[in-house]
Amino acid sequence: MADSARERRRIIDAFVDEAFAGVEPDAPGARIAEGMRVLPDEPDELGPEKARAWEELAGLVADDGFRRRVRQMAVEGAKGGDGEGYDAQPVIEHAGGAVAAGVAPGSPEGQEILAKLIPAGTPAAERERVATRVEIFTDRRVERFWELMGVLNDRPPFPSGVPAFEWFAAALRAR
Repeated sequence: MADSARERRRIIDAFVDEAFAGVEPDAPGARIAEGMRVLPDEPDELGPEKARAWEELAGLVADDGFRRRVRQMAVEGAKGGDGEGYDAQPVIEHAGGAVAAGVAPGSPEGQEILAKLIPAGTPAAERERVATRVEIFTDRRVERFWELMGVLNDRPPFPSGVPAFEWFAAALRAR
């Protein structure tokens, strides 16, 4: 795929415009759109690593399922409260540790870990609400979008947070 720098920017702008259509610029989460648009001022010809990243990214943003998912995240994020009911850093630490150790979310040990992440005695309906919010904002394809943008913008790779949040949602739903 030999898109020019101008064409790459047009493709990303169209994708972000569609995903955030109707979302007020000052709405919670709306600033993410700015970050999604950040492309470096590169020449038309990309080096091999960036060319592969761009090809994958272009395929991703052209995928209807991905586009619907990002739109869902944009709309839900504009409502606010995406981290309501939990703190992301302990989820990454504790749930991520549980994933690494192979602890099942519904096991007694998994539920002990969950107790470090939400208050003891959290009602089932609240657990369900938090699990749904976590699932809305947890998507491997969206994380891959950010990884690919990182390659294009010469940012170092970051550890995946998705497995920790998937585990957290499953632990919230386990009984």
